[in-house]
Amino acid sequence: MNLRTFVVTAVAAIAAVEADVISHDQVVPFAQPEATTISEKAAVKFKPQIHVTNGCHPYPAVNSAGDTSGGLKPTGAPSGSCKGSGYGSQVYGRSTWYSGRWAIMYSWYFPKDSPSTGLGHRHDWEHVVVWIDNPDVENPTILGVSPSAHSGYSKYVPPSSDTVDEYYSIFAELLHYKERVWGQDTL
Repeated sequence: MNLRTFVVTAVAAIAAVEADVISHDQVVPFAQPEATTISEKAAVKFKPQIHVTNGCHPYPAVNSAGDTSGGLKPTGAPSGSCKGSGYGSQVYGRSTWYSGRWAIMYSWYFPKDSPSTGLGHRHDWEHVVVWIDNPDVENPTILGVSPSAHSGYSKYVPPSSDTVDEYYSIFAELLHYKERVWGQDTL
């Protein structure tokens, strides 16, 4: 293949897969697929739910065409223009073994992080890692949870059943996790 053919092919391939950036409230979430593997079933079983008490609500970040959210400028009220998508939200998940424990990471996308008027940034991701003993057993045991914060992760080992799962848009952002309430967002 000569250089000209390679360059034309590369440019055509890049143009064909280029996605658009669209308004944060126009991103349609993926439907949750049927959980078929043991690890997928564990991920659905332990999927946490968040409750936003202040600030932006979670939205889908990408649609089936690959279009991504443009987010929001961190202006106006902390929850301004982002009190929830009419299409529903999306929780993203991945899992793997880590140091002899099964880790399931759940992530939420927020179009902005604006803890106070005039402060913050466009686009924010928050996560919770749920640690279980083994997804292959009939009733896996939750060993701990690690919600994200701007300074790292908090650790609850074992998690308290009265821990509230809330996303606070404050200076020290933190997702709290509640063991007994499972999410409704599609995974």
